[in-house]
Amino acid sequence: MVNWKEILRIFRGSLVIAVIIFVLLGLVIPTATALITEKVDPGTGNGNQIKINGKVFGSYYLAQAFNRSYFFQPRPSAIDFNQSSSGALCCSPNTNASLLQLEKNLQEFEQMNKNVSVSKIPGEVIMDSDSGLDPNIPLSAALLEEPRVANSIVSFASSVNVTLKLKPVSSFLNNTINSTERQNFPIFGSYYVNIMYIDVQIIIFLINNNVLQSSSLN
Repeated sequence: MVNWKEILRIFRGSLVIAVIIFVLLGLVIPTATALITEKVDPGTGNGNQIKINGKVFGSYYLAQAFNRSYFFQPRPSAIDFNQSSSGALCCSPNTNASLLQLEKNLQEFEQMNKNVSVSKIPGEVIMDSDSGLDPNIPLSAALLEEPRVANSIVSFASSVNVTLKLKPVSSFLNNTINSTERQNFPIFGSYYVNIMYIDVQIIIFLINNNVLQSSSLN
């Protein structure tokens, strides 16, 4: 004979355990983790948002296209920096299509950054990132781009009747690069910088020097 009372007792106990586990794993632990993360590393819990004058413009974790010469350029993106997607070229690196794309990326980098020796250009800046949204570039690449960016900032400022001296602009850029410099592996790792952070600092610098109007960001 089926002992329904015993079955109900077991079912009730299992249900209580399931609810407790659900509350712990689905609510308590994630909430506590998010709160601790926000205290230890503010901004990380909400995606490390880019905020300028209180408005959100993206995330420091996701690269965006910067189509002006007075910005540092992120790595090439096979998805055109579409943040609703992610991915790289769907073909072997040895195919003609891949080699042609690499050559095109190299030519674009050389065209933007005059008088740069090809031997000094890091491979990462001509190869698409795996995600298409990599916000980091090698430190050496940022240093190669710095002269072009500095001169472009001075020229842009001049075009809106603002005078900026090249040396202070260059000093600002190098200080910004150094402040975001990181190593991807202790001791033996290579150094990289976050392109989103640097370019956002350039935007703020331009606004503070009346070169760029904050209203133009809307």
